[in-house]
Amino acid sequence: MPSRHRPALLLGALVGFQTLLPLFVLARSSRHALPGLPLYRYDPRDGDAYGYYSALRELLSTWQRDGRLLIPLACVAALVLVIAWRRSRSTVARILIVAWACGLVSAVLVERIRFTGAPQIGWPLVWSVPLLPYRAVGLPLDPNVAFGFGLAISLLANAVTVVMTYALGRLSSRRQGVALGAATLVALGPLLMLLDPRHQSYRNGTWQILLGLALYTEPLSTALVLSALVLVLRGGGWTADAAIGGALLGLAALVRVSNGLIAACLVLALVWRRDRSRALAVVVGGLAFLPALVVFWPKGYPMLQPPVYPAHPFEFAYARDAWSDSLLWHPSVLAALVPVALVGLFAVRRTVGLVLAGTAAATAVLYTFYALTPMHPRFLFVLVPPVMVLWAAGAAAIASRAGALYHRPR
Repeated sequence: MPSRHRPALLLGALVGFQTLLPLFVLARSSRHALPGLPLYRYDPRDGDAYGYYSALRELLSTWQRDGRLLIPLACVAALVLVIAWRRSRSTVARILIVAWACGLVSAVLVERIRFTGAPQIGWPLVWSVPLLPYRAVGLPLDPNVAFGFGLAISLLANAVTVVMTYALGRLSSRRQGVALGAATLVALGPLLMLLDPRHQSYRNGTWQILLGLALYTEPLSTALVLSALVLVLRGGGWTADAAIGGALLGLAALVRVSNGLIAACLVLALVWRRDRSRALAVVVGGLAFLPALVVFWPKGYPMLQPPVYPAHPFEFAYARDAWSDSLLWHPSVLAALVPVALVGLFAVRRTVGLVLAGTAAATAVLYTFYALTPMHPRFLFVLVPPVMVLWAAGAAAIASRAGALYHRPR
């Protein structure tokens, strides 16, 4: 096989592994899929997935219950979209029009739904899109059917994450080995976490969430964030790319609110680089989903009561336990990741490195003071691909330096 095809073949194999491993574990439900793997028991509404499924049902019911309002509104939005699209000659303007049309329709829909127990609405919104035509033709919906649709979206998101990790590695270092190394680390993440002698990934469903079997927000959240970073940071990219990336970050914040910090870090990096037009495109695109986020907020976290959600979620006193008692991100794991990643920070392009380090630091600091961080390692899963890119770049730099010292003439 020609050498130029080998990276694509390896990347395809990584995507295949990332997709087939969850399906294999699912097929072996209630049995150990392989020795050493955590036991998985099929439950289509496990944990927070119960609230997300309830939100999904409520979204679909709202279309039926309030169809006299929502369907004409959607038709008007589509008509305005077509007119604006035809009259606009700017690709950026067209992208922003589409983003805002989707965002405003989502806001109206979210305003009409009732309390469901879901802390965030972005994942149920995306989950409902393929189910809307399914329900429109009168086909039945139950947790098992919804699980099939949700699993397909989660597995697709995980595949996108692997590919975008590779793309981010190429952007940051321009070295194919670093990009493939980072993508490999992300794809094999479910197995690598089991190498930690203190791992407790079987607790709280952490391993199943990483695989995409739990139907939580993490797979979609990570895929949206990485796709946005690649679109905005790629060299010579158009302002249209920044507008798409901003819209994806806005949707990512609707999926998980803390992703708004990542969007802020990206905008600050663009402003620091004096790329104001692309920064403005990211901001305008990202704000498209802000109305839906604001409208849903009173129906999300504020409605959840202890013990489901703590009465005081953020306090300085939580800082020590956030890392020392973490089910996954305890000090020994951080010691294996952070020093090499810091070396990689000086081995990648400056702007990309600042964005990756800034997003990791801002998100980590936020969850340092969050009460639920020790029991939910998934909150930091969005940082795994950027950290793996820096780690792969750092490992390559260390290996290169060690090789140069070894072969230096004596």
